[in-house]
Amino acid sequence: MKVGIAGCGFMGEVHAESYQKLADVQLYAVAEKNQEKLEQFNQKFGPLKKYHDVIEMIMDEEIDVIDICLPTPFHREPTIQALQQNKHVLLEKPIALTLEDAQAIKLAAESSKGQFMVAHVLRFWAQYSVIRNAFKQKQLGAVKEIYASRFNELPLWSEGTWIMEESQSGGLVIDLMIHDVDFVLWNLGKVKRVWSKGIPDEKNFHIQVMSVLEFENGATAYIEGGYLNPQGAGLSSQMRIYGEKALLEMYSHEDHIWLTESGGIKKQLEIPSIDGYFEEIAYFVDCIKQNKEPSVITVDEAVESLNVCLALKKALKDNRWIEV
Repeated sequence: MKVGIAGCGFMGEVHAESYQKLADVQLYAVAEKNQEKLEQFNQKFGPLKKYHDVIEMIMDEEIDVIDICLPTPFHREPTIQALQQNKHVLLEKPIALTLEDAQAIKLAAESSKGQFMVAHVLRFWAQYSVIRNAFKQKQLGAVKEIYASRFNELPLWSEGTWIMEESQSGGLVIDLMIHDVDFVLWNLGKVKRVWSKGIPDEKNFHIQVMSVLEFENGATAYIEGGYLNPQGAGLSSQMRIYGEKALLEMYSHEDHIWLTESGGIKKQLEIPSIDGYFEEIAYFVDCIKQNKEPSVITVDEAVESLNVCLALKKALKDNRWIEV
């Protein structure tokens, strides 16, 4: 199986490392406009072919899989082109910045003979796989409330580039908070209405946002994201889930998850030693080999996660509840 990666940034390299660990998979080609990045990627991974134009790489008949790790505004055209060529396509999250683009990608995926998946990696991440199992095994009972947070340093490494531009990355909500939004939707279902409040910087780029999601099943989720961690502190996340039968607590700095049951019985849930990025890509490759449509994350779910995030942004802008 021959893979072509579009984009030599951080995610392109992460995905390349995972492909190199898989049997019967060849990192065959890469496309990158930036010559310096292309040369660095080539030195590290040594793909057989190198392109400056993504569409030219997509038209290469030798390539089976196109992995798109481009900035979000550039997702639509290459994804649709690759699907029209019946390539298998892994698209880095989010699916797009607009519902129009997301729906166009969805239609192309439904018409293609190739498999398609949006890389919402939290669904494969070690800690969150434990939480998912707790839901599936009904260890928590009916969930009343979830609090999820994800904080990082201000991405100074991308100063003046697309991450810090609301129109390019979608801002904090679509670029960072969508991880937790997607995971909560996966486990709680349909959202009824949302509200958001945040802290903007001097350029009106939000560096912190707190959102409230009310679900049709009666549960409420509080999802917070921010670029407020001190430089050098890195990423931190947590999740607390309050169910009728138990409380589950996950803190990214701990090597286990706490489950507190009625009567104060406290258990440690062990976290498996897995790499979420590798698990995600290995799963997609297996779907291709087995000729089965990915079910851990569907295109409809990726579109709905974007839809909810767009509602959160509207709530933030209008300072009111938004029906979803």
